[in-house]
Amino acid sequence: MMPRRVSSSIGLDIGSRYIKLVELKKSGDSIILHKFGIKEIPKDLRADRDKAIFQLIAQLFSENNIKTRQVNISAGGQSVFVRFVKLLQMKEEKLEQTMKFEAQNQIPFPLNEVAWDWSLLDRDKKITKKAVIVAIKKNLIEDIVLKLKAIKLSATVIDVSPVALYNSLSFNEDYDDKNLGLILDVGAKASNLVIFKQGNIWIRSFPIASERIEEAGDQGIEEFMGEIERSIEYYSMQGTEESKEETKPDELILTGGGSLIDGLESKLASKFGLKTKVMDPFRKLRISKDIFSNVQGESVKNQLAVAVGLALRGLTPLRIEVNFLKEIMTERRLFTQKSLYTRFSAAMAVLILVSFSIFTRQDYSVKRIKMGKIDEMLEVYRTYEPKIKKMQDAEDIVKEKLNILYQVADSRAIWLDVLETTSEILPKELWITDLSGIVSLEKSGLGRLDLDGRALSYQSVNNFVSSLKSSPSFKDVKPVSSSIETDEDTGEEIVRFSITMDVVVGEE
Repeated sequence: MMPRRVSSSIGLDIGSRYIKLVELKKSGDSIILHKFGIKEIPKDLRADRDKAIFQLIAQLFSENNIKTRQVNISAGGQSVFVRFVKLLQMKEEKLEQTMKFEAQNQIPFPLNEVAWDWSLLDRDKKITKKAVIVAIKKNLIEDIVLKLKAIKLSATVIDVSPVALYNSLSFNEDYDDKNLGLILDVGAKASNLVIFKQGNIWIRSFPIASERIEEAGDQGIEEFMGEIERSIEYYSMQGTEESKEETKPDELILTGGGSLIDGLESKLASKFGLKTKVMDPFRKLRISKDIFSNVQGESVKNQLAVAVGLALRGLTPLRIEVNFLKEIMTERRLFTQKSLYTRFSAAMAVLILVSFSIFTRQDYSVKRIKMGKIDEMLEVYRTYEPKIKKMQDAEDIVKEKLNILYQVADSRAIWLDVLETTSEILPKELWITDLSGIVSLEKSGLGRLDLDGRALSYQSVNNFVSSLKSSPSFKDVKPVSSSIETDEDTGEEIVRFSITMDVVVGEE
């Protein structure tokens, strides 16, 4: 599914020391840096730290007069599982199924306990491809969503910080993609390292950053460099084509507030023998007038790379696009579709019942009026008694017909119970496309129900049939037919099925 494109976007990067916000807007072929904000998190926060941080976010929106309530946010690298897989050439429609299989093998938790997504890396290769799989515990994502909701914000994208960092660099084209490069994002408590070449990336996060360096001095720098060296060794041991060809990066690109520590850049260049430079996340952005009236742009570049990468989501196609909310959004969309169908079906049944009841009552009222007039004239027109007798007989016939009609109307109400029972046992991966049937007018008997539907798997159909058989409202449940077809819109394989059953009427 192609990502939805928008005209403006908010990137929100929550660090351990600073909260960074960037608003980008699309204008023609250009992307404009419209607003930005940075707010320091007080060091003395103890109790309810998360609540205080999200209150600071609300203040940041208010101070910058930002009205948009949708944001793109990221999860920290250390809380995210990142795995890389190699794929053979295959049709696009098979990719989704293949990646789900790979995720089940690569992610060390059941898939129903995590939020996960994937993205192809080297899209231009014809024979083999590489993909990245990212996963995070679902409760962490739900926690982010709830805390944003508490300050009246909603997340459109939940990305991975190192991925947003790489997207920021690749959008600004401030590197040589043919050479092996290294991005080093030095935060306060953790650092992110991204090794990249020709669309492929490798990611590692480690818990040594500016606070440790400031606390331990040269010892902290040695520990920090040791983690970088260890990361490069891990990369070379992966056995990828890129790591076999070249294990020593050509260039080190620095970013993050911690990268400004005095002497750090020169020590890194000396230790690893690399060309170094500071990342410029504004390189290809148009800058709004007076945006840097109160601050020097150079002084904030190091802190806004991740926020820029997040804000770019939805404005322009990026190298890697993952979103931990994708599965949740899909589940919500399916649930909404089924809920709307169920409500529509119930409303139609009620409308039919009410309309029929009104019609029968109106018809009966007309007959009663006529009989009343005849009764009034009875004393005067005794000579018309035989005719009146005939009309009374006609009334009896009408009453008998009305009795039958009321029974028919009562049978309509049965369908409300049938629809409600069916809706309660309907699996979320299955939906009904058509149903028809008849119900006995006897107080105790059997009706008949035939339904057609679609499902994402045969297992969903089998579960639905089992639930119908277990329900006291149905008997003799029989699958009539099933087949697999390809959805024209999504390209997914869909199971089409038909089921017939008896409806139990009037039994307790």
